Amino acid sequence: MISQPAASVEKQYDRGGLWAAVVVTFGWQFVVIWLAYSAIGVISARIVLSGGGESRVLGLVVCPLILAGVVVGALKSPGGFFGHYNWPFTVSCWYALVALWRRPLPELLIFVATNTVVGLAAVIALGETNRLSIARFIVECVGISVLQITIFVGGKAVAGLARRRAEAEDALARVRIGRLAGAATQTTRRINYETIQNTVASLLDDLAAGKLAITDPATRGQVRTAVTRLRRYMVESDELADQLSHELGACAEAAERDGVAVDLIAPAGTVPPLPVGIRRALTDPVIRVLGAALTQARITVIASATSVVVAVIADANLQVPLQAADNDHVRLAQETEGEWLWVQASWTDRSPSP
Repeated sequence: MISQPAASVEKQYDRGGLWAAVVVTFGWQFVVIWLAYSAIGVISARIVLSGGGESRVLGLVVCPLILAGVVVGALKSPGGFFGHYNWPFTVSCWYALVALWRRPLPELLIFVATNTVVGLAAVIALGETNRLSIARFIVECVGISVLQITIFVGGKAVAGLARRRAEAEDALARVRIGRLAGAATQTTRRINYETIQNTVASLLDDLAAGKLAITDPATRGQVRTAVTRLRRYMVESDELADQLSHELGACAEAAERDGVAVDLIAPAGTVPPLPVGIRRALTDPVIRVLGAALTQARITVIASATSVVVAVIADANLQVPLQAADNDHVRLAQETEGEWLWVQASWTDRSPSP
């Protein structure tokens, strides 16, 4: 299947060749053309230049009229078939070229052959069958058809070559884009792996060294935080319309597996596409609170095209207050009331408006 860019390039080159045929047709014959031929040429050119002429209708209408003009011109022109006024026979192939531009080459060749037969019949009917007249007729037939066929074949060849080159460039561009996408994916995976390794390595080392006790609530909170963060990293590469809610759902699921009842409320508003850095800055406070939650938590999201607010409330007690994310676009707020901890991370699009 021809790609759209390649088809567009081929169409431009094809239109250029057609314009060459139209300019030659009307530029050469404008002074002496008959009104009927002018109408035929104008209508044919308009139809073909506007993208029509692919069906046989135009050729079936125009070609018989052109051949009729050849007959009338040959039989009625002063000076006989080879007189100066018998121009329809010599220009007929130009008008057929325009009318049949969107059709296959054999149809133009059929017209050329038919035009030759009609011209020969007129020569015989006029009695101009001596050796010199036949020689002139043969030379004239070659002269009035070779250039038209050359333009037709050359125009199609150039358009086809341009299409194939555009297809090759389009395919090469797709390969390059695929390579860039693959490299970007590998880079993202490597960064995620390094982040995961840094997140878990120190915790595992401390557990192995006996510095941390798995029965300690603080240690369990650190483990839960690490597991939840790992779960978020695993789903960051998913491609969804609302990736933020998807990642929050993964965090809630990880906490629920550890015995915390999490109520994840559906977003109020449509969450816009956010870069991974912004999503991490919004979900990190939620992960920390879920890691410290004792029995229950609730997560809410309020979104618009230019802002997203993620809030979490849980029966949690953080020994170390949360720090604002290292992101100029995300702000952090938190309050404690009794056993309840409320944390809110808000993002605002600060890009200049149009």
